[in-house]
Amino acid sequence: MSQLHVMGLDIAYGSPLSKSNPPHYAVVIIDDRGRVVYETSDAPLKRVVRLVWEYKVKRIGLDNVFELAPSPRSVAKLLSLLPDDIEIYQVTLDEGSFVHIREQASKIGITLTSKPRPLQTAYVCALLALNRIGTPVRAVEHRTKIIVARARSVGAGGSSANRYARGMRSAILRAVRAIKKALDEASINYDLVFRKGRGGLDSAVFIVYAPRSALQSIVKPFHGSDVRIVIRPEYRSILLLDESPKTRKNFVFVGIDPGVETGLAVIDLSLRPLLIKSAKDLDRASILDLIYSVGIPVLIATDKNPPPDAVKKLASTLGVPLYVPPKSLSVAEKEQLIEWLRRRSKLDIKINTTHERDALAAAIKAYKLYERKFVEIEQRAKELGLDIDLDELKLLLIKGKSVGEVLEQAVENYINEVLYSYGESEQHIVKLCSSRAAVDDRVKALEKRLEELTRERDHLKEQVAELKKRVEELEFELRYKPQMPFDETVYRDRVVSELREKVRQLQGYIESIDAERSELRKVVARFEELLKSLARGDLVVVPRLNMLTLSELQRIDIDAEAVLLEREYIDINAVPVVKNHNIVILLTNCTEEFKNQLLSMGIPIYCGVEVVERLDTVALLTREKLRESIELARKQLQHFMESKKREHRRELSLEDLIKIVEEYRESIRKSQLVGQDHG
Repeated sequence: MSQLHVMGLDIAYGSPLSKSNPPHYAVVIIDDRGRVVYETSDAPLKRVVRLVWEYKVKRIGLDNVFELAPSPRSVAKLLSLLPDDIEIYQVTLDEGSFVHIREQASKIGITLTSKPRPLQTAYVCALLALNRIGTPVRAVEHRTKIIVARARSVGAGGSSANRYARGMRSAILRAVRAIKKALDEASINYDLVFRKGRGGLDSAVFIVYAPRSALQSIVKPFHGSDVRIVIRPEYRSILLLDESPKTRKNFVFVGIDPGVETGLAVIDLSLRPLLIKSAKDLDRASILDLIYSVGIPVLIATDKNPPPDAVKKLASTLGVPLYVPPKSLSVAEKEQLIEWLRRRSKLDIKINTTHERDALAAAIKAYKLYERKFVEIEQRAKELGLDIDLDELKLLLIKGKSVGEVLEQAVENYINEVLYSYGESEQHIVKLCSSRAAVDDRVKALEKRLEELTRERDHLKEQVAELKKRVEELEFELRYKPQMPFDETVYRDRVVSELREKVRQLQGYIESIDAERSELRKVVARFEELLKSLARGDLVVVPRLNMLTLSELQRIDIDAEAVLLEREYIDINAVPVVKNHNIVILLTNCTEEFKNQLLSMGIPIYCGVEVVERLDTVALLTREKLRESIELARKQLQHFMESKKREHRRELSLEDLIKIVEEYRESIRKSQLVGQDHG
């Protein structure tokens, strides 16, 4: 029996949020008796992964799972690099609450009198994980990929190489058929993508909508002489196994119109549209992600009869009823349904494509099937005056229960809750989240400035009110008091005039503060949107350079794929660095002269890139635009170099032609001289 090895981790320095200063870890590996078999005070993440495989680590303990990566999704991706059977423990999380590592250490007889060093913390984490103290962390699998490919590459060769390639294609085809048969017999949902070749298949990928554990006895990894089979789980997030459940989302009806471009519409059980979208190449997993981002599906609807296979598979995957209309809906019926929803909800619902229209009409049609029961249950529940979840009652109606049965169950649940639920304590949800430090700090600073301006505005308003009151008092005295000597009247008029002018200035100042406050709110909202886009991965960070010089390059991440250049200036000493790291130069605009200069040096350049936002040393670009710009820059460089080669070849051919003409002329001259001699 192999010995159990447990690893403890703690950050020594760096941060998972930083590219320029990535985290390095203190690592301690112990055996099942707590004896240290390996330790280091400085290991990058790639070495940590290697050590896990090298020492066959079965359990990892650390005080914060987000020390590995900044978000649940990125932690899940990291876990896909580790063995399938490994256990991760966050040792400072106990029953949904954070507990100081000092308290956890005391449970195993270790007393920490001061803050431990990273290596000590790693050792304590390893011991706690060995004793299963803390909360296990599990990666959530949304699907598993089965990759069938060649066992080796086919080199250049003649007929024998072609025969060898055909043999591998045939072997891949046989393997794909066997896997497909096994999955079908096990009734497991999957999508199959393959690339055809002469005599068989070049490769194939099964996207299986089941966890890796469900495939253990069905498909196994394989590596032969002709074909290899790789099974790779795709993790989307992580789950702390004893964390409290998150606040439940709404139950929803989902209308779907499948095709090359898929339409998707989601409405809740109160007829509120939550999502209306259409997109190309949406696979089943992407559709599920979109649905679960806004609610919990309880019914799938289509506008077609018979229903498309893709819709039936989706309903089967979710395990919910499928609504099919008695006959396929006409265009007029769909328009009427959507117009009815607009009048009912009093919302300006925008439909951009026919696919969105068809999906939304299907969802509305399904809702109208239950509308009368929904209205009745709402009225009856209101009459009873019970504090109950109407969506839960509506869900029971969808499952086939009558209104009377649903009400009886609701009353019974309410009585049980009131009579027997005393003394129960609520679990607190532990929310662990990460943010982009630079943007977050900027948002906090702006919010602080907003608070200061608000306080200043309120203070000025009080001063204005006092001054207005004083002006009114003086005006009253001027109007109703007996006439005073001329000089005193003039003095009072002057005071009133000055006070009015001061009031006018203060009002102008308040207006300017309000304007600045409004602008700051817009800036805060803008940065919050940028922060959300960064977290979703819609935006990417690109280093900014004022000029292309060595000193500018030294202050950025030199491994960046592209940089944004603000000025058309290049230091010749910086060219080798840019070329060695294959960096693409991006500009919002540039001259043809500067562009050709960089291309002639072999540096890819793209002018006209769209920048979403400029910060101090970085710029934010959409992921799609950045990828498109990089590809165009490299294609332009390739075309430029090929053009230069063609010009060079033309010059050589012209020189050869001139040489031939000269030789021809020389031969004619010699023949004429010989003829004259004979004459």
